[in-house]
Amino acid sequence: MTCEEARQYLWRKPFQPVRIRLKDGRSFAIRHHRWAMAAEAVLIIGLPPEDDPHSRLPDRGLWVRWPEVDTIEPLSEPSAAAV
Repeated sequence: MTCEEARQYLWRKPFQPVRIRLKDGRSFAIRHHRWAMAAEAVLIIGLPPEDDPHSRLPDRGLWVRWPEVDTIEPLSEPSAAAV
């Protein structure tokens, strides 16, 4: 996965929710475009507050280098972010 490939998903208008899968097996549901940012060297994934997993705003971020990203795909089923 590259930055440009990720941006094709993350910058769609209207935004379509996606699932980001990492090579270590973790996956994250991105339901709003503000919950992920594709920078040149890293993908920043917004994480909800631990006491409010359904928050509309991220509380912290996980910085992931591109070689660690396996796939980004359309989100077809509801799922909480795995940490």
